[in-house]
Amino acid sequence: MHCPNEDLKENKMGNSLPKPSMIHSLFVLARISNLPTVWTNCLAAWAVNASVGENLRSLPEWIDPSVLDGSVLLFLLLGGSLLYAGGCTLNDAFDYSFDLEHNPDRPLPSGALPCSFAWTAGIVQMLAGGWIMIVPANCSVVWVALLAGSIIAYDYLHKKWIGSMILMGACRFLLWASAATAGGNLEIRPQTWIWATTLACYVIGITWFARGESKSEKTPARISILLLFGSPLVALAGLIHWNILDPVRQFLVNLCGLFVAWIVYQAILRIRESEKGSIGEGVSRLLAGICVTDAVAVAFSVPLLAGPCIVCTAGALFMQKRFAAT
Repeated sequence: MHCPNEDLKENKMGNSLPKPSMIHSLFVLARISNLPTVWTNCLAAWAVNASVGENLRSLPEWIDPSVLDGSVLLFLLLGGSLLYAGGCTLNDAFDYSFDLEHNPDRPLPSGALPCSFAWTAGIVQMLAGGWIMIVPANCSVVWVALLAGSIIAYDYLHKKWIGSMILMGACRFLLWASAATAGGNLEIRPQTWIWATTLACYVIGITWFARGESKSEKTPARISILLLFGSPLVALAGLIHWNILDPVRQFLVNLCGLFVAWIVYQAILRIRESEKGSIGEGVSRLLAGICVTDAVAVAFSVPLLAGPCIVCTAGALFMQKRFAAT
């Protein structure tokens, strides 16, 4: 597969612009502005699964995050980041022909990086990330393998199958499931499944809503909006179910749930504006909102981790100013 290899590209005014550095181009391919959402997925999944009981009837205990092994967490975050970066890099490699026509400013069609390098880098990142999650982080081999398979399947099919957004949701679901088993804790608790499913629905809702708005399809938009507000709704159900939760956690769950709802509401308004780039900006805000959905999840049992999740939201929004999230 051939990529143009030009040292300069021209903007619309005909002026020469210097070619971006290799590091910058790699960061663009890896969508590093979304890495904070991967970190909170890993952190929340492991913390929730390690702290909750075997059934939904028992009231969640207030768990101190110090019970989590810091070295395992470090490897978990690194492995998850490499898997995500590798999947995004391979996404551009798969999409080279499409981007050559529709997105010529992307690193591969612009010639900033050769396609062969993207294929090699993506495969190495995926292999390294999977190994780190399985060996040092001690995650389940089965769930990590399913996660890697779903990433490759999405990369290959997302331009060919309209239902590929389900695979995108599956990637986040399987990331949660994989991270939940870190430290050799292979039993995945019911609450973990609920929050993993809620996250997957949220991610599906992002693509579904944006696609429906771009095509003015109102019925899918209504359904996707329900998926986007899934986290606050699940949080409300949890507060009703555990109605004797202490006031501090009640406040924190409500606060995080309202924060998710506010992000979704503002993003929907932005996406529905007629300006050029409004859909992309709205989708980027929704992607950053993944961190807050994780904050809602940990607020029930490991409330001290809600703060880091919110900080990651701000980090994602800040990084989006330099590196596109989509």
